[in-house]
Parts: sequence; structure tokens; C-alpha cells
Amino acid sequence: MEFFEGKRVRELRGGFEGALDATLEPPSTQEFATALRGLDPELHEPLYDLYCQLLRGIGSFSLDEFESILREEALVPRLNHLDQACEARGITELGLGASAGVAPLARPPDAVVRALRADAKRREAEALRATLAEADGAAEAARARLTAKSGEIRALAAGLRAGAAELQGVHKSSMLWANRAPVFPAGAGTGPAPSNVNAQAGGGGAR
Repeated sequence: MEFFEGKRVRELRGGFEGALDATLEPPSTQEFATALRGLDPELHEPLYDLYCQLLRGIGSFSLDEFESILREEALVPRLNHLDQACEARGITELGLGASAGVAPLARPPDAVVRALRADAKRREAEALRATLAEADGAAEAARARLTAKSGEIRALAAGLRAGAAELQGVHKSSMLWANRAPVFPAGAGTGPAPSNVNAQAGGGGAR
């Protein structure tokens, strides 16, 4: 939003308000009564008050419309830009009268134009640098997050590998235990003798 009003904006506003005041200046009560001399004199005062209220309403409405036009047409920034361009060329006064002061140009017009273009390019470059800096910051933050996530993934993978190796060792030990050769006590041979078992069974029956 443009808050600063340059020379041309102030001149425009002052001229409009001055013309509005001159146009809406109410007549004196005597002039008003003279204009309405055909009416009942008792009506002069209330009609005069009503007329003055009407003028004030027109003035307020006109000022609001003026402000709306300034906003809709962007006159404040446009006239301010014109002020700056004139100052760059050494034009110090408004109007074309003999008293209007135009200072000698410190630089030729083409140099002024080049300076204005260079200033515009400088501002564009500054805006581009700011955008690039913001993009670099975002990229750096993304790289940091990616590095952190990569570290987490590597740690998780190492834990999974260690767990898999442990499970593989347990499985190998279980298979060795299941496939081991049976071991019998000394003197027992490779297992209990069938004859001894039968004899023990028969002897038990004889008794």
C-alpha cells in the first residue's frame, strides 16, 4: 500500500479539494432567502439547513469517489514514479510557466535512461539473489534431512544384519544338535541288548 504522496499527488489532491470547496460553498442566508422569496419566510431556515446538509453530503461523497479513483487507477505510485523520473532529469518544478525551474542536466538524457535501466536491473538481480538464497537454504535443509534419514536407515540395516547372523547361528546349532550321533554310557555298547531284556522279562515271570 502506498502511503507516501509525492509532489504531483499533493498538487492533484489540493486542486481537487480546492475546486470542491469553491463549488460547494453555500450561499449566505440572505442570498438563499432572496432566491426563495416566493416561499413562506418560515420555510427559509429549515430549507437552508437542508441545503447545507445536502452540500456536505455531496462533498463527502465526492472525496470518497476521489480516493476510490486514486486506488483503482494506482495514481499515487504512478505520479510518484513520474516525480522520481523528473528529479533524475533535473526537473524541479511543476508547470510550463516562465518561472518553472528546470535545472541544467547533470547528465545527458541517454545517460539518465541507462542509469534508470541499470537501477531496474540491479533491483531485479537483488530479487533473484534473494530467491536463490532461499532456494539454497531449502536445499541445504533437505540435504540435512536426507543425511539424517540415511544414517537411521544404515543403523537399522546393521541391526537387521546382526539379528539375521544371530538367527543363522542359532539355526546352525539346532541342526547340529538334531543331527548328532547318539552317545551311550561306557559298557552299554550301542544300545540295550534284546536278549537281556527278554531274559529279564522271563525271569520276572518265573518268580
